[in-house]
Amino acid sequence: MPNNQLPPSFSFHFEDDEQGEHTVPAVVLVQILDNAQHAFELIGVHVEGREIRSRARIAAATSKRFQLVCQLPQPGSYAMPVTIGGIGELFSADLANRAFGIFRGVMESVSARSSAGMASVLPNERIRRGVLEAVKGMAPRAGARWKLNLHDDHDASFATFDVQTIPFVDETLVPVAQREAARVVTGELKSIDFAERRVTIIYPPTSKELACFYEEAVEDLLYERRRDLIQITGRVLLDDQGAPKQIIDVTDIRDLDLSLLDIHTIQHDRLTLKAVPALSLEPTLDDTKQLLCIEHVGLALDVFAPTREALLAELNEQIAMLWTEYALTEDDMLDSVARQLKQALLAVFSEVRDAA
Repeated sequence: MPNNQLPPSFSFHFEDDEQGEHTVPAVVLVQILDNAQHAFELIGVHVEGREIRSRARIAAATSKRFQLVCQLPQPGSYAMPVTIGGIGELFSADLANRAFGIFRGVMESVSARSSAGMASVLPNERIRRGVLEAVKGMAPRAGARWKLNLHDDHDASFATFDVQTIPFVDETLVPVAQREAARVVTGELKSIDFAERRVTIIYPPTSKELACFYEEAVEDLLYERRRDLIQITGRVLLDDQGAPKQIIDVTDIRDLDLSLLDIHTIQHDRLTLKAVPALSLEPTLDDTKQLLCIEHVGLALDVFAPTREALLAELNEQIAMLWTEYALTEDDMLDSVARQLKQALLAVFSEVRDAA
């Protein structure tokens, strides 16, 4: 291959916000690479001048033409270099560079929280939505200890994804009025009818089937999320007894995430607390399987919420309240039980002054 036909390249840099460790869990690495690959395939369809039809899969030739080829990892916040395209006959330097230009522009816009920038770089709404869903798969979920930086071939950072990235993408994908009317329902996946755009789940509180109707724009999510318990966000219609009977205007479908929450930092208003070592908390489901819960007797924590993101927000608020009410109160103002809680809080957390 001539020198002027070298494939474009960039690198993923994984950083631990708290510890600065140069490691990354294998499952996180695989997830990010898989979603980045999907983003390039979608952008590849766009630069080839084609459209994605309903339920049509991306052609094998497109997948190969825009495949990410991993290079040897490099030291420094665990850097994983990749190139776009290969050396086979399907490779086109022009298409690969155009695809990388769009990818970079979208990632920069996401990092800058610019919805207008994303639409300008990638006007095709269906493809843009698919790429943004891939971004959600590349970004850390609520409670994650890592963040992702994307660097170009000159090692200059052009995008950073942290725990605020997914909420921004969700706000971009779903209009405000639709978000305000939406509700999250957790259920056991029973069937998917692509022809009618209907997902059927078993709603645990009633053990009845619940039909969920989605728009074409979220159909791609169904190919990836087929585990037993899933969370569906949409407008819920109720029966005469006040129980859900149908979900319409579905905007999000995701697997239920009950993985450990490793709490390093608590932030609420102007209060910042550090936990050293990290406080590991395991979410569970309540009896209805509609609420994620966290309980910690020693710290008097009893938190519940319908989603992982909301659970973390509630956890931050409750710990901040306990810190203010107990840890910052003089001992002679507390009874024996309250003093024990104060000492437990002080043993886990320390306040960071002037964190901003």
